[in-house]
Amino acid sequence: MKSLRRISSQIMVVALVLAGLTVAPVIAKPISYVGGTMIMQENDETGYTLTVDHTLTPKVAIGFYGKKEIHGDKFTVGGPQVNTLVRRWNLPDGQGNIFTMTGVGVAQRNGAGPNNTQFAAWTSLLADYETRRIFTSYELRLMYAQHIEKSAWQRARVGFAPYLGNYDDLNTWIMLQVDHHPAKSRATSITPLIRLFYKSFLAEGGVNTRGEVLFNWVQQF
Repeated sequence: MKSLRRISSQIMVVALVLAGLTVAPVIAKPISYVGGTMIMQENDETGYTLTVDHTLTPKVAIGFYGKKEIHGDKFTVGGPQVNTLVRRWNLPDGQGNIFTMTGVGVAQRNGAGPNNTQFAAWTSLLADYETRRIFTSYELRLMYAQHIEKSAWQRARVGFAPYLGNYDDLNTWIMLQVDHHPAKSRATSITPLIRLFYKSFLAEGGVNTRGEVLFNWVQQF
């Protein structure tokens, strides 16, 4: 069992590294069209996150979530995840959504020592509202990994589109992101960023007020 956990962790680390080498955007909706697959990869001051999701129904997607934490207590966590659309509001000029993302897996602390590999579980709630001109979102994520990590994290975003583009055009959003990690020594991070998307590819990047870089990408198939 220990060997299997070690191999699984090593495979996930390799996947995260390879995804990071592609250097490419952050958070899109966790459910796309039925039959679609979405790869999301995020890089910020806390670490590197990789999510691969396949949408089964208009309200359910399944996939894999993995993160390599590089700030504070360094560890790697990963496992299967289920995304659900809880509620959607289709309005005359915009759309609102509430999603949940829940998974279980294994967390492994960097280095040798007791309790190095632990069961992990996580869940998050994402709410957003957007029109063709404005975007707002709020996410709350809870992580439990026994002796390795017990934390709550939240993120809020606001943004606007300086011009209106079509699907075949390069679309641009100017956004402000605020992260709050109460368990970390530097709990709050504020990041101005630019989001660009063209057809099924999205990329975004920015630098927070401490000079740390955020760079993310999303590709839908």
